[in-house]
Amino acid sequence: MTVEAKRGKGAIMPPCWAACPAGAKPHGYIALIAQGKFEQALSLFRKDNPLAGICGRVCPHPCERECERGKVDQPIAIAALKRFMADYELQHNPKRPAPLPTTRTEKVAVVGSGPAGLIAAYHLRKMGYGVTLFESLPVLGGMLSVGIPRNRLPQEIINYETGYIQALGVEMKTGVTVGKEISLEELQKEYQAIFFATGAHKGLKLGIEGEDGFEGFLDCITLLRRVNLGDPTKPGEKVCVIGGGNAAIDAARTALRLGCSDVNIVYRRSRKEMPANSWEVEEAEFEGVKIHYLAAPVRILGANGKVTGMECIRMDLGEPDSSGRRRPVPVKGSEFVVECDVIVPAISQEPELSFLPENHGLEISKWNSFVIGEGTFMTNQPGIFAGGDSVTGPATVIEAVTAGHKAALMIDKYLRGEVLVKPDSNGKRIARFSQEQINEIEKSAHQEMAKLPLAERQGNFQEVELGFSEEQAISEAKRCLECRVKGKVIQEK
Repeated sequence: MTVEAKRGKGAIMPPCWAACPAGAKPHGYIALIAQGKFEQALSLFRKDNPLAGICGRVCPHPCERECERGKVDQPIAIAALKRFMADYELQHNPKRPAPLPTTRTEKVAVVGSGPAGLIAAYHLRKMGYGVTLFESLPVLGGMLSVGIPRNRLPQEIINYETGYIQALGVEMKTGVTVGKEISLEELQKEYQAIFFATGAHKGLKLGIEGEDGFEGFLDCITLLRRVNLGDPTKPGEKVCVIGGGNAAIDAARTALRLGCSDVNIVYRRSRKEMPANSWEVEEAEFEGVKIHYLAAPVRILGANGKVTGMECIRMDLGEPDSSGRRRPVPVKGSEFVVECDVIVPAISQEPELSFLPENHGLEISKWNSFVIGEGTFMTNQPGIFAGGDSVTGPATVIEAVTAGHKAALMIDKYLRGEVLVKPDSNGKRIARFSQEQINEIEKSAHQEMAKLPLAERQGNFQEVELGFSEEQAISEAKRCLECRVKGKVIQEK
């Protein structure tokens, strides 16, 4: 079939659009940025997602991995452009939208103000529902506010973007815990649908000898939450973080900023297998974090009731496990000790559902997460929905955004009396460049974002990445190859 005939079969997607779990359309707002139409670009993005400043900073941007420009030189800095248009509004013309009219009689309660809850509330409000969002923490944002350090995501950005949603008419209540200030039964009486988006805030234990016997343990979620809520107390002098995800990197960089003199990370696989964002790992090492790759904790060492060190063992990588990564295998006789007075486990988190009453009747998985219908987001209790990390366990911000949007669509269907079924998964038709086209494209320099100098990062949580200038943003946006229009190869997936 010819390219022209294939184009006639339906929408053609550029690779960046196809790669986004939330279905964001980078090609649209990038084209507007290239023309200097920054406000229009942000308005386009906000049709689906009002969290441009947040996602532009903390999304792992899978769109960039698929960018055709990367076959020529470097991918378009899509996340940085997304951040730019949000920052531009905040700096030049901060605004609040007018409240939307309530056109539906049904009311929806959203429990949790992380990205899944915020996005669900946003779309339900746009559909005309009265929406009340309940947050147990004293601040809005969920894990955005208490699980990501301010050097990566300033509170000002979270406040601005949650405020945008609130201005549409979403009622937001902080310091309200279901099961304490309001019961599940009361929610069910007052609201016709409930969406649980309570995240995964409970840190997991290491499960090794000595873990419960000494003073000096502080799981990464507790550390990050404490600091983000205003307590800058240094946990100790020598810190050992266990894990290889973004939370581990965040905990280590936070410890440095609190004044800890020696910060180590122990990770059982190699740098290649590390799930943390590669650019965050680079920043951590640049700032002085020491990372012990291919090492795993064996037991905790202590004296006089306090932690004195972590005994570790070297690892080799064997055959791939269920995650697709090679399984770590201990190397006999390779034990070594990392001296420390504080150990910060950062191996993973699970949902904290202890707020539910004993007779809640909701199906809960063996991982302590909500069980929902495939593609419908509804639990085994009619009218009660769940999504985000409280269902999947810890995932990315963009995956939570996706869950919130899809859940809102299902809640709308439920309240309209429609039967909930898993949506059809239509194949994707992606426009790409032929190798001949790639060979003809001239290389163009990728814009580098300015960063806070190392000396200015000590003892504070100033944002490290400083954003693009207008000139940089326009120049970077103009590097876009416009795959959807110019790509001659149609990939069907």
